[in-house]
This record gives sequence, C-alpha cells and structure tokens, in this order.
Amino acid sequence: MFALTRRSIAFTFSRRAFATSSVLRNAAKAAEVEASTPAIKSSCPAGTVLNLKIKKSGAEPVALEDSEYPEWLWTVLDSKAQQAKLDAEPAKKAKKEMRARNKKQIKMNNFMSQMK
Repeated sequence: MFALTRRSIAFTFSRRAFATSSVLRNAAKAAEVEASTPAIKSSCPAGTVLNLKIKKSGAEPVALEDSEYPEWLWTVLDSKAQQAKLDAEPAKKAKKEMRARNKKQIKMNNFMSQMK
C-alpha cells in the first residue's frame, strides 16, 4: 500500500494545476460588472448654458442631450480605450512613441546646454 510521507505529500501539493473554476468565476464577475455599469452620462443636463462663449457675436453654447453627441466623445478620456485604439494601428503608435522620444531628447539637450 502507498504510505503517506512528508515527501509524497509535499510532492502532491507542490505540483501546479490549472483551476478553471476561478477563471470562470472571474469572467462571470466581469460580465456582471459590465452589465451593472450604467451608461455614461454627461456632467450637466441638457439645456444648461455652458458659459464657454469666446466670441462677442453669437449665442452662448448650450448642452445637448447625450444621444446628440457622437459616440467617440465618451471614450476620449478613457485611457484603456485609447490604448486599444492605438494598439490596433501600429503606424500611429510608432509615430506617437517617436514624438515622445524626440520630446524627451529635446528636453535633455536643453537641460544639458544650461549646464555649461
């Protein structure tokens, strides 16, 4: 008969296994959160005067209904959505990264020129 020893117990519990129950549970929780998340609402009700008038002539801008704004407007400030959009277009992502590197290099060069 098989005798349980510390070594056999340690070997039994040291093996890694893939548990699907936690994966399924996490997926179910994510689906619940997504379903319970309310639709994005604007910060002010429709018809509110926004006090954004720049020119002397013309009317004061007024807030519209949420349905009257384009869909992309609600994802502009969502960093995950913007990153996913960038990942879908590698050329734009490379261009943005190059601009960031160039900006960093210019700042470093300006800093080093002041050190002289």
